[in-house]
Amino acid sequence: MPQLLIVLFFLVLGYENAAAEESVAADPHADDHGHVVLEVDPALTLREVVIRTAERDPGHAVVVARHDEADALERNAARLLAGAPSIGADYVTDGLSDDDGYRQWQVGLQLPLWWPGQRSGRRLSARAAGAAATQAQRAHWLEVTGWVRQAIADLALARVRLELAEAEWRAEDELAAQIERAVALEELAERDLLLARSASLDRRLLYLEAFEESRHSEGTYFLLTGLSSWPGEWSEVLADHDSFENHPLLLLAAEEITRAQGELDRLTADQWGNPILALGTQHEREIDGANYDDRIMAGVRIPLGRRGDAQVEIAGARRALAEARRDRGRIERELRGVLAEAEHRFALSSERVSTASEQAKMAAEYLRLTERGFGLGETDLGSLLRARARSTAAQQTHREALILKQSSAGEMNQALGVVP
Repeated sequence: MPQLLIVLFFLVLGYENAAAEESVAADPHADDHGHVVLEVDPALTLREVVIRTAERDPGHAVVVARHDEADALERNAARLLAGAPSIGADYVTDGLSDDDGYRQWQVGLQLPLWWPGQRSGRRLSARAAGAAATQAQRAHWLEVTGWVRQAIADLALARVRLELAEAEWRAEDELAAQIERAVALEELAERDLLLARSASLDRRLLYLEAFEESRHSEGTYFLLTGLSSWPGEWSEVLADHDSFENHPLLLLAAEEITRAQGELDRLTADQWGNPILALGTQHEREIDGANYDDRIMAGVRIPLGRRGDAQVEIAGARRALAEARRDRGRIERELRGVLAEAEHRFALSSERVSTASEQAKMAAEYLRLTERGFGLGETDLGSLLRARARSTAAQQTHREALILKQSSAGEMNQALGVVP
C-alpha cells in the first residue's frame, strides 16, 4: 500500500509539473482572452497619464459645460437692455359710425431698461461661474490624479508580489528536484521529498494568487487610462504645505459661495421688475381728405410693487447661499482630515522602510546559515523551508515598504491638491 501511494503521488506530481511548464511556456504576458498586456514605458510620465485619463473621463464633459455656462452668464450680464424689445401698433377709425374719414394709427418701440446697479449681481455670478469653471477643471484633474496614483501603486505592488512569488516557486521547485536526486541516491528519506514537493505546490498556489492579483491591477489600470503602458518612474517630490490654501476643491467651493451671493443679489434687484422706455410715432386726421398730423411719442413705464413670487425666490437664494457656505466648511474639514492621515502615513513610511530593510537582511543571513547547515546535514528540511518562507516574507515586506513610501508622497500631494 505505501508503494502504491508513492506511485500515485508521483503521477499527480508529474501532471502538476507538466501544467506548470505549460503555463510558464505560454508566457503569462500573452493572454488569449482579451487581456491587455501592460509594458513599462520609461518615457511615459505620470503627468501624461493623468492628462490622457482626464480627457477620456466622462467628467471632462461637465467641465466643458461649466465653461459654456460661464460664457453664457457673461454675455447675459453684458446685455444693453434688461429684456427683449417689443413693437406695438394701434389703428383707430370711425368707419363703424359716421365714417367721416377719421383715422389714427401709431407705432411704438418698447425697451426694457436696467435699474441702477441691477446688473451687478449678474456680473458677480458670471465672474464667479468663470472662476468656478477653472477650479472645476483643476478639481477634475485632481480627482483623476488620485485614481491614477492609486492604480499605479496597486500595479507596482502586484508586480512585486508576482515577481517574488514566481522566484520563490522556482526556487522551491529546484530544491525539490535536488532532494529527489538525493532520495534516488538514498541520501535523504522519501518523506523529505514529500515535504519539499508539498512546499513547492504551496508556492505555486501563492504564485497563481499573485498572478491573478497582477492581472486584476492591470485590467483596472487599462480601464481607467486606456493605455497599454505605465510609467517606469512615478515617484513625486513632496509639495509645500502652503499649497493647501490653493486646493482646487476649496477654491471651487469659495467660487460657488460667490456665485450664490451673486444670484441672491440678482433676485433682490429683480423683484420690482424693469422700467420700460417707450418710443414711437402717431399719425392722425380728422376727416377724409385732410392731411395727417404726425407726432413723436416718448414715455416711461414704471412697475409698482414687487413681483408676487419674488420673496419666495429670494428665500430660496438665501438657502442656496447657506448651503454653499456649509459645503465649503465641510469640504475643508474633510480635506484637513485626509491631509492629517496622509502626513501620519508619510512620517511612518521612512521608519517602515528602515525596519523592513533590517528585517530582510537578518532573514537573508539566517537563510544563508540554514542552507549551509542543511548542506552539512546539521539542519533538517523543515527548518530550511521555514527559513526560506521567512526570508521571502521579509523581502516582500521590504519592497512593499519602498513602494508604499513612494506612494505616500503621492498621497500627501493628493491631500494638498497638487497635480503632477
